[in-house]
Amino acid sequence: MQFIYSNLSGNSRIELDGELYNYIFKVRRHRADEVLFLRNLESPKTLFQYRISDVSRRKAILNLENQAENFVEQAKKTVLGWCLVDPKTVEKTLSMLNELGISKIAFIYCDFSQKNFKLDFDRIQRILETSSMQCGRFDIPKVETFQNLETFLETYKNAFAIDFSENRTIPKSENLEFVVGCEGGFSENERKLFKNSLSLPSANILRSETAVVSALSILNL
Repeated sequence: MQFIYSNLSGNSRIELDGELYNYIFKVRRHRADEVLFLRNLESPKTLFQYRISDVSRRKAILNLENQAENFVEQAKKTVLGWCLVDPKTVEKTLSMLNELGISKIAFIYCDFSQKNFKLDFDRIQRILETSSMQCGRFDIPKVETFQNLETFLETYKNAFAIDFSENRTIPKSENLEFVVGCEGGFSENERKLFKNSLSLPSANILRSETAVVSALSILNL
């Protein structure tokens, strides 16, 4: 764990209890006089250094020792439009997308998406926060939804499809927007909406979550 998010970060003295206390002292097994690094989601670029001054059975006291701007910006701003798949699959893939530096994930109810799929955005936020704390990323990817592909493309006009295509030329840009279909890919009507498409260098048909991770890995190089 590289740091911990807490909305108390920045205070000269912090009293920890409840869930965060249990995580730090029962799961991570920190002890008195050790140093902890914290960030606040309101100002995530600042890293706060605290020392644990006292630990009791149910709470702990942290004292601020230092603070400084400490962050690394992602090299590229990458937006993923992901035609909605099973939420369990989404949750298993989120940490990988976060580690690879995705800027924004837009979930789209595409023609082949099952309309009964519902995302738990509170859970998604928790997964992304935990992932950022583990990989050392100072910020959290933004998440949004679109009811169909057409409205997504009205917002992200330069987005291209990851699909079967003769084009395998990787775009060279610091701002990339791409869309990956759900199981079954895109409908013919959806394919007509795209100005451009890109085929991944694979001879095999990929599952949606595999295509998402593979595409992001290649595009962010």
